[in-house]
Amino acid sequence: SGATGRNGGQLVAGRFSKMHGLVEKYGAEEAAKSLAIEEYTVSKILRIIGENGWESAVDLVECRRINLVFNEHELTGIERDIAAARRAKVSGADNVEFLTAEQVEREYGTKYPGYRQPGNNLWPLKLVTKLFQRAQHSAASRNSTRSVLPAASSSTASPSMDLTLHTHTQVLGVRPSSVGGRAYDVETTRGIIRADYVVHATNAYVSQLLPQFTGPENGVLPVRGQVIGTRASVPRGELWSDNFVGNEGFEYWFPRPCPSSERPLIILGGGRESAPWESNVTDDSVLDETVGKTLRGFLPAVYPRAFSEGSEPEFEWTGIMGFTATKDPYVGLISSSDARPSGEYVSVGYHGRGMARAFACAEAIAEMIVAKRDGKT
Repeated sequence: SGATGRNGGQLVAGRFSKMHGLVEKYGAEEAAKSLAIEEYTVSKILRIIGENGWESAVDLVECRRINLVFNEHELTGIERDIAAARRAKVSGADNVEFLTAEQVEREYGTKYPGYRQPGNNLWPLKLVTKLFQRAQHSAASRNSTRSVLPAASSSTASPSMDLTLHTHTQVLGVRPSSVGGRAYDVETTRGIIRADYVVHATNAYVSQLLPQFTGPENGVLPVRGQVIGTRASVPRGELWSDNFVGNEGFEYWFPRPCPSSERPLIILGGGRESAPWESNVTDDSVLDETVGKTLRGFLPAVYPRAFSEGSEPEFEWTGIMGFTATKDPYVGLISSSDARPSGEYVSVGYHGRGMARAFACAEAIAEMIVAKRDGKT
């Protein structure tokens, strides 16, 4: 179930983010649920990585998340959010630690106060690749077991599994099947796939196939974000390994792992304080020069001893986030008319929090489909 914003790999459960406003709008119990899914996702991903020994393979760094506070308005808002999270008994909210400007300067080399909580970084593509390979192995093992069953029992065994990934294959439409045996025809640029169940995990692009998800009020609004990868001017041994968010959430950054003697690559996203939000934009091939300039100047301004002014990033890219009016994703069975079968599901709209939400949403969809297949719904 794919996030599409491409933030670079911060895996952090929100323990207080926007909590005051969420409580005012939805009540404490519902507001706490929106953060509980992130706590679940992070813990589940870390458990899978640990059980399979993938830590090095996915570049996992278990660290801390620091919210740097740039002004009094931001400080007041965070204090209010933390208080609301604690009243709502959000998991981990009591363990959020306040850091004075002096502490932050001593530990991180910048003169801003902040708040600290557990955090993680990893390489998302490497994790997804490992998950796919594991699923392929499970399918092959199941098929192998099925092939050695006695003839009498093999006739009642589950059908064999074929797990294939088709990249660069656009889906043009989903419609009720024109032939018997399957519920849907999924038309692609490489032909038609026939299926009983279809999952729309296209996040910011969902309205292209499901127009009912168009618009900011009841749909998923595509919003373009921009990220750079820039090199520090000091070796990793002289820098931090934690990940950060700051400037009222406009910027977020973390170092990629490397030997302590090398200068780390920092993944930095944001820069929207200097340019309008690019809403209703799905083209991820264009860079905004104003945003790029803001990103280039950010780290040298915050950490003048660790980053050089005027240095150019090694990488720069954009990604399309899927925003919703409630700030929560749409997950579940799509309402169907009498003319359509009832087997289409959706998992979209992570509101810039796909790393901490998509996995749990995908798990929920998989459980729904299994339950429907087995006649339990």
